[in-house]
Amino acid sequence: MNNAYESMRTFWLDVKNLQHKKEVPQLGEQHICVAGVEMAAVDHQGATKNLLIAASSLGNASVYFENNSPSGIGGFTGGATSGPIHERAQQLLQEASYAAEKLPVVATLAAQKDPAKITLFTVSGDGTLRATELKETEVRNPEHPLYAFFAYTQQLLGAFRTQQEEAAKKAVPVASESTEK
Repeated sequence: MNNAYESMRTFWLDVKNLQHKKEVPQLGEQHICVAGVEMAAVDHQGATKNLLIAASSLGNASVYFENNSPSGIGGFTGGATSGPIHERAQQLLQEASYAAEKLPVVATLAAQKDPAKITLFTVSGDGTLRATELKETEVRNPEHPLYAFFAYTQQLLGAFRTQQEEAAKKAVPVASESTEK
């Protein structure tokens, strides 16, 4: 895992980073403030790269992924006040608050290294980290008890993709206008 990705991952796993905000909602019996998923994929050069999708109970969210750029990381942030990312982040946190009791408490979150598996995680208001590693094919089954938790992480990712596509469409006319002048 490269340093830039690890820094952003650490940021999301430390609930103290939310404390500069106004009162941070703590959801459910486990007082969940942050939830998400970490996945791995193999790039075109055969190296394993990580992807983190995380959201907070404030309604903001981020997607970070390792890549082969000079910085070694790419990503998106959004949802701070409203819109589809905010809505999906809130849905993810609500579902994670229900599912948290099914996740064991862990001392640290081991980086996902297996592209066939995912790691679902939550962080409570007191910093308690809960996580479980599952085969992605299993958790995609609607009968799986953590299916909804995982599904909301994927819907959040979809909201980010839609936002990026819309931004790209808006940028294209501006670029073509400047070359015509």
